[in-house]
Amino acid sequence: MNLFIVEDSVLIQKRLIRFVEEIPGMHVVGVSGDIATAFDGVLNSDTDAMILDLQLGEDNGLDLLKNIKQNKPAVKIVVLTNHSTEDNRVHALRAGADGFLDKSTDFALIPDFLHRWQDTNSPNHIN
Repeated sequence: MNLFIVEDSVLIQKRLIRFVEEIPGMHVVGVSGDIATAFDGVLNSDTDAMILDLQLGEDNGLDLLKNIKQNKPAVKIVVLTNHSTEDNRVHALRAGADGFLDKSTDFALIPDFLHRWQDTNSPNHIN
């Protein structure tokens, strides 16, 4: 499974990459800290899933989420944010997010999301 990370903190990017590298069959195909580069990267790669921060400098990750879901609806997206208000959660899920996590309390749940998505993309998966 190919994963794209959209996060503007280099420290968190590195932590996410470490998580992903521990999951057999999971590959990071791109990392970006801004919306424009991320959008181009996802469209021009074989991305299956994405971890997305909502606050990317002056940009809002919800815009990227909507654009990715319109152009590549099969891409699974989990929002990972420090701005985990109920309002942001509702907006993200309505925009098509497949999950919503708080960076400060839910970071350790990321591998669980990725494992589940990897299992559903497996050729042996039965719906």
